[in-house]
Amino acid sequence: MIRSFFLLPFIMVVSMGVYPAKAANEGGHDISCGDHRYFIETSWFGADVRIININDNAATDSPYCQSNAADQMVAKLSVNGDDIWCVKTFYISLDRQPIAKTSRLLSLALGQVVEYEYVWRGGEWVKTDIHNINCAVNKEPKRQQILD
Repeated sequence: MIRSFFLLPFIMVVSMGVYPAKAANEGGHDISCGDHRYFIETSWFGADVRIININDNAATDSPYCQSNAADQMVAKLSVNGDDIWCVKTFYISLDRQPIAKTSRLLSLALGQVVEYEYVWRGGEWVKTDIHNINCAVNKEPKRQQILD
């Protein structure tokens, strides 16, 4: 009885450490879009998205979505299936109303990066620009069924 009491915490620790690592390895993707390459790691606890500039000789990666207090910019990452959103909101100072925002969608299903730009005008967000970047997608075409 006492041996099984000590065995249960050991099993729980091993299973909590092994299964999330396995899920993270299974959820790894990478995709090239324009001059950038995106690395997506998903697990049961969320996602980590990193980006590198392909033309940069140093090839250092950075987070896809990261806040920057020095520039009064707050970024929020949201992952929903094959859609990865980064919404960046810009402020003159963090205790005032926002002045602009960008919403960047990395869509694995569409094979595109779409960036929407907004400004705060007249008490509402007004869309000012849209940028589309196509990604290099290695998908095989679906085979069509030929009926006799």
